Amino acid sequence: MRNVIPSMLVAMFILIGGFHSALAAPYWVKPGVYIEYIAQKYDPYIQYRVSHGDKPDWITTSLMIYNYSGVLYVIKTYNDTVIRFNLSDENNGYIISHVQIELTNVTVMTVLPKGVHPPAFWKEVDVLSAKTEKSHDPDFKDWTWYMFKLREVTITGSYLIREADMQVVKNGKAYGHTMLFDNPLHPIEKGSTFSKYPFRTVIGRVAVDNKNSKKWKNITYYPPLKTVVTERYSFNLTQPFGKGYPIEIVQMATLIYTFDASDGKLIFTPNGGPDLWAVGILDASFTDEYALYQVEVRHDDSYATGIVLKSFRLKGENTGVVVFEKPKVKTSYVFYCSLAILLLALLIGRYNKGVKEKTKLDEGE
Repeated sequence: MRNVIPSMLVAMFILIGGFHSALAAPYWVKPGVYIEYIAQKYDPYIQYRVSHGDKPDWITTSLMIYNYSGVLYVIKTYNDTVIRFNLSDENNGYIISHVQIELTNVTVMTVLPKGVHPPAFWKEVDVLSAKTEKSHDPDFKDWTWYMFKLREVTITGSYLIREADMQVVKNGKAYGHTMLFDNPLHPIEKGSTFSKYPFRTVIGRVAVDNKNSKKWKNITYYPPLKTVVTERYSFNLTQPFGKGYPIEIVQMATLIYTFDASDGKLIFTPNGGPDLWAVGILDASFTDEYALYQVEVRHDDSYATGIVLKSFRLKGENTGVVVFEKPKVKTSYVFYCSLAILLLALLIGRYNKGVKEKTKLDEGE
């Protein structure tokens, strides 16, 4: 008994270890995954904001700082903001993630010193207007603001996700934990480092809601929903010429993400993160105007705000929009972990019982 049970325990531990290793990433994180997020324009929300004194120029679905060819741009999007992620080839423990950001009705601005001209990341045919204006900052008198109104803009890029620890990697540099998913078996926890470059952040708060759903139009995101919030951090984004023009100075920022706690998918977020930083989007703020209208005007806080998950497909699926019903596979992690623990407990119980019986026999002898 003493020889057999320990051997079984060793085998069990090896099995569990292999199980955890195989699930270093959630089961669905593999080549062929397509994920689409949206922050949608909604005219009633714009009218509501204007009626309260806001200017239309202030109301955007996204506000981003984009580094293109070493030049920082401020991008304001007034119609829909759509971000698509495609996970493709898997090689040596890494998955390639391709990003496509589609923006419509866009204003792009940058400020540059004399003799430096803005490199274009847009198509000339999409330019509706362009103008320049001298800087009013006395410390940057010879600098010029460039402003372009564009019909649409598409930004693309790619990076790696390291499966072992969920790190976003680009050109050998680790940016931090991917914002696309949280692994239920190796979850993001309070106190853990979330990002490393270009901004270091630490998780300050983790909350799991097991009761309440979130929704967006005809989509429901079922509990459990896990929200993680980083501790406050500061950063400066400056135009990298001469002494550097301050594009954005933030003293107390946080990153907030809400995941489906059962399978790890990111459901919604108001901000960017390592996956976008790696393709040049150094800061981002997203507003789904449809959802925010429900929250602010109709006082229904069950809506997911920020940029929200619209579509999720695995390879071979051809449905355009996923209805987020509560699938049976959502309990797979809990089921298999519970099964492993149960089997381990039974083996330990049998081992202890065998030891006791053997001890009694020895004492009887």
